[in-house]
Amino acid sequence: MIKPGRLYANFQRLTYPLSGLFSSRYNPFYHLGAIAVFLLVIDVISGVYLFFFYSIDPQTSHASVEAISRSFLGSIMRGIHRYSSDALILTTLAHMLHVIITDRFRMFRWVAWVTGVATLLIFLAIGVSGYILVWDTKAQLTGLLTAKFFSFLPVFGDALMSAFLGGDIKYLGGLFRILLFAHIALTILIVFTLWVHVMRNARPRLIPPRFLYITITLLLIALSVLFPAKSDPPAYINKLPFEMSVDWFYLFGYPLLKYIPMSVSWLIFTGFFAFLFLFPWLLKGRRNPPAHIDFEKCTGCEQCYIDCPYEAITMKNLDHEKKAILNENKCAGCGICVGSCSVQAIDIPTFPVDEVMERIRREKPSFVVFRCPFSALPSEREGLLTFTLPCAGALNTFYAEEVLSAGVKGIIVVSCEYEDCYFREGNKWLEERYERKRRPILKKKVEGGRILILEAPLVKSIDREVEEFINSLKEGKEVRVITSGKVNYALASLVLALPAFLFYPLTTHRISFYPTDKSVLVLSFKYRSSPVIESFTQEGKGLKHMQAKTAIVKERSPVKVEVYQEGRLIYSKVFNPRGIRKDTSVFVYEELFLQPGMYNLTVRLMETKGKKDVKEIKLNAKMKASDSLLLSYNEEAGGFVVLR
Repeated sequence: MIKPGRLYANFQRLTYPLSGLFSSRYNPFYHLGAIAVFLLVIDVISGVYLFFFYSIDPQTSHASVEAISRSFLGSIMRGIHRYSSDALILTTLAHMLHVIITDRFRMFRWVAWVTGVATLLIFLAIGVSGYILVWDTKAQLTGLLTAKFFSFLPVFGDALMSAFLGGDIKYLGGLFRILLFAHIALTILIVFTLWVHVMRNARPRLIPPRFLYITITLLLIALSVLFPAKSDPPAYINKLPFEMSVDWFYLFGYPLLKYIPMSVSWLIFTGFFAFLFLFPWLLKGRRNPPAHIDFEKCTGCEQCYIDCPYEAITMKNLDHEKKAILNENKCAGCGICVGSCSVQAIDIPTFPVDEVMERIRREKPSFVVFRCPFSALPSEREGLLTFTLPCAGALNTFYAEEVLSAGVKGIIVVSCEYEDCYFREGNKWLEERYERKRRPILKKKVEGGRILILEAPLVKSIDREVEEFINSLKEGKEVRVITSGKVNYALASLVLALPAFLFYPLTTHRISFYPTDKSVLVLSFKYRSSPVIESFTQEGKGLKHMQAKTAIVKERSPVKVEVYQEGRLIYSKVFNPRGIRKDTSVFVYEELFLQPGMYNLTVRLMETKGKKDVKEIKLNAKMKASDSLLLSYNEEAGGFVVLR
């Protein structure tokens, strides 16, 4: 039988006190997945509004964003878009941590875990592309650092970096259109990943309770009014920004690029997410044995099919009779279907009913406790007998009737908190059955006053409630249900607000990505080198000897770039043409850091094969701290161009 670990118990010590403010119905830790989905919906709605006023042209995109921010509604919608995105990442990470701590990621839950990790990756990609589309200095530096990260892969090389610094603005405009398409396409893709994420769950909770989503919405509006989302200064394609404000929710990995090589960055990135994807199989866990359905007893009432939290039961016609069929691969072994069956046609090894009844008749206790492994454990006392079920939802109402008829004075059922059932819906169905709201209902002849249902996590002491029930046992038809806490709307709203007001400082913190006490010479250009190998093909109509020959380039020459300071070589590197056959242009991107001062520089470009053309430029430049000098190449003029 699945049992909670020490980490689970310690986590309950953190979450249970919140039930005193929110009640177990509204405890935000029990609705993290639904809150994430709600934030995604808010993010999409606000993003669609911003899209109507956004200009995709990088020459006017920053101005269009600023125009949006100058209007009252636009400023609020931009703030909601910013802060809901940040809250989405925070909630998703908290949801993943909650899933790990409560051991809800392995075995029958592995599909939800893997798609959850994939969804997190998509969230990060959407956020990064969204920041680039603003085209301020943060966008430029984010794009440049992202391009450097992908430049480690041979398929990209230095081409992407040239788009963000020193390249053609039309090339950047084309890249913007690709980013916007990716931004929208990835958002649509999330719908699919979320569908797969919850497809094994019956009745997935996609929207949090009303109190939570209203409070969250009001908090987002308040944040947007008090701390409007602001852009960094506008970006210039010919100037390298040295610093930017960092959104730690999305750009948390970017500061590492200052200190570690790209090879190590890729190792960390791929290793970390590979670890996350494989996590369910790296830790061994114990799985409850599956349930067993007796086809001869099954009447095809469909209640087990309806109640199963993981859609492990389907209804099929066998010999012209409808029967419940169990898919053992999906079965969680919770036993909720056992509690659903009106004819007791389902059993589970972890809850041997016959053995339980035999022990009750033999020991003749005054009171019997049925609990799930994740709920509170009563102290031992004379006349009290305790049994642990795989889930409290496995306690069929017929079993309670049988126990009471065996001479037991009262029954205490201890379950998880209402929204924190390990198997999602066990305690919910339990309460509805015993309150005579769901089949199989507790029969009217059974005195409900002799039954107590108590919601209590493992870390709570229930001795007082047990003592009161034993001492005040009364006749009556209604089952008593004791829930966790009552809602204190004022304090609960304040608790929700505490993390919300961390968003502004965590999205405006400025970091220098280049040493501000130095200047930088940037080489950024495209160069089409001479062919090294050519082949010729016949072209045209008519006789063969009358057809023209057309040259096809099969390979172009690599180029060597050298930089001299007053005749002393300070930089040298060979750049290869792109393409599988090395037959396309060479993209050059390099950053040379220099101490501030006057420099007499000579930059030389030489082809290493073929015609071995040489291009050269001499520069007399005063380099200032935190300033850049950009050297590009004009193919039409056939020479270097200085851009500042």
